[in-house]
Amino acid sequence: MSKRKIITVPKDKDSEVALDYDTATTEQLIEVFLDQTEFMELYRAGFFQELNFIADALIDEYESEAITDKEKIQLVLDSDIFNKPVLVDKLNQIKNLFQEALQRNTGVYFYF
Repeated sequence: MSKRKIITVPKDKDSEVALDYDTATTEQLIEVFLDQTEFMELYRAGFFQELNFIADALIDEYESEAITDKEKIQLVLDSDIFNKPVLVDKLNQIKNLFQEALQRNTGVYFYF
């Protein structure tokens, strides 16, 4: 069975510290899970490649990465990246994570 991929946003700075130390509870996080099929559809559509370009990140199948810079989070939100023609219903959920991170002054963390 393949590993699920997780995109998560800590709810506050304390939660972000807990996440850094791998002690965060589910109550401290807002999470979106991707199964392998969902991940591959987004990957093939170029979503992660474009996200990497916009945010100067390295999000890939076997990478962990974080986008914590407010300006980069805003750049992602201002882009048309969430309008990709994909069948999976994850783009709005991922966009919501970026909005939450901006409002909560935290980051978006990818555990792939």
